[in-house]
Amino acid sequence: MKLKNFKEIISKKSIKESNQIFEMIYSNRIINPKLYSEIKEIINLNEKIEETMKRIYLNENEKDFIIERKEKQYKFPKLILIMRSELYRGMFLSVTEDKSNKVTDYSELSNKSFQIFEYWIYSNQIKDEIQITQEIINELETGIDYFQINQTNPNLFDLLINKFNNQN
Repeated sequence: MKLKNFKEIISKKSIKESNQIFEMIYSNRIINPKLYSEIKEIINLNEKIEETMKRIYLNENEKDFIIERKEKQYKFPKLILIMRSELYRGMFLSVTEDKSNKVTDYSELSNKSFQIFEYWIYSNQIKDEIQITQEIINELETGIDYFQINQTNPNLFDLLINKFNNQN
């Protein structure tokens, strides 16, 4: 499909069909990730996704799954976890009778590293006030593997390294 025809094709789809297409694009299942930024410019998808992700991040009612940690419970929408993590995609989309809405986290991430991870899932960013240490980089590198994170642009590991280098 040529990029110039993409906007025309999307405009002919229903809202539900368009949302399904956007979700597939955002999770890098349809297109080469290198084309994603070009498509975002065509349909201004970046702004819509960022607004939606911010709304979801702030709205506890949209979070239907709990990751239990020793110190705290973190709530996430299953759809976000499916989009961002192969681990959770496999768990939620597998044929099973278990309809549990919570899981215990065995990732061994510190609370600070998990909070960085949580914020990045929604925003593709690291909060400005966060100080990145080598320990956090090491933990999150292991966490990326543990959660089988889909490394979209910007890549979490690259953001960590850049922020660490800029701090020092």
